[in-house]
Amino acid sequence: MPLSPTSLKNTAAAAATRAFTGLRQIHSNHQARAVLRSVERQRGPTGKALVRCADEYAREVLGSARYAPWLQVYAAVSGGFREGWIPDNYYGLVVDPLKGGEVAKVALVKSFTNRILGTDALPDLAYVIDGIYYARDYRPVSATELTEILFAQDERTVFKADNSYQGRSVTFMTRADFSASGPGRLPDGVFQAPIRQHDFFAAISPRSTATLRITTARELDGTIAVKAAYLRLGRASDDIVSCRSHVRVAVDAARGTLGDTGYLHDWQRTDTHPDTRFRFAGQAIPHYDEAAQLCRSLHQSCPHMLCLGWDLCIDRQERPRIMEWNARYNDIKFSEATTGPCFRGLGWEHLWKRAAA
Repeated sequence: MPLSPTSLKNTAAAAATRAFTGLRQIHSNHQARAVLRSVERQRGPTGKALVRCADEYAREVLGSARYAPWLQVYAAVSGGFREGWIPDNYYGLVVDPLKGGEVAKVALVKSFTNRILGTDALPDLAYVIDGIYYARDYRPVSATELTEILFAQDERTVFKADNSYQGRSVTFMTRADFSASGPGRLPDGVFQAPIRQHDFFAAISPRSTATLRITTARELDGTIAVKAAYLRLGRASDDIVSCRSHVRVAVDAARGTLGDTGYLHDWQRTDTHPDTRFRFAGQAIPHYDEAAQLCRSLHQSCPHMLCLGWDLCIDRQERPRIMEWNARYNDIKFSEATTGPCFRGLGWEHLWKRAAA
């Protein structure tokens, strides 16, 4: 019996989804193996017992050996095996689709973020929506009025396009740059005031604004908890922190203190920032508790999203400022490898059975 047009469409869509998922698995595990090689160049081969634990845990608990490579990375970085780890590809392919939902896509629409979060912690100044300029309160404004809004307090403004992440599509603009861009030439997005970072961060990363990543997740009872944190730092040549060159340092999520070790973009270890020679061990992030509480309260206001990654900085006025929030695929692998398992007790390791069904 021939399939109906609807059945054919659904079958084709399912096949395309499987093919895309397969490609993502291949890419993720290729990345994991590259990271493992980099870690082992510095620390030596990962013990066979740890590799065996990772392989067995992937098959028996997470349902597939495809999740073993990232578990092997975590074991190599931490020097042991810990039950409860969530592999990076398991999070992206199993947890995120089942628990994030379509609503998580809205976090990429930066011109809409303030409408959802409604917080003064966002440094938003104005927006571009369908070629029209809007003030922070979404009141339409002319190009002349917008210019005065953007440069009233600083000679530069930051523009971030919608649907961008990890520092992509971030542009620093002067008054002259903005005038040259002309009406209608900018994509939808947000204008933000540059953040003048607290002296603590300036001492580590003076050129680019340091980013404090705080990860929050919804507990089984519906409350929100901080599950992980780390600090991302730029290099001497970076205007913004870039994943191609950043230095990451694990943060004690409960106390806000830096770990002893930082990691370069290729996962090589260092106990100081390679440019400023700032030593990480034991340093306490100023006003960390306020930043963590802000993330908890904002996540509680939109509990539709299971897990969120918040990028913040503490400014010179000692206020936590939100630079970005990440819902669709917020990075967990660094925290899992250095301070995890961060999400034990949430039942995520069983979600593959629901996906299979």
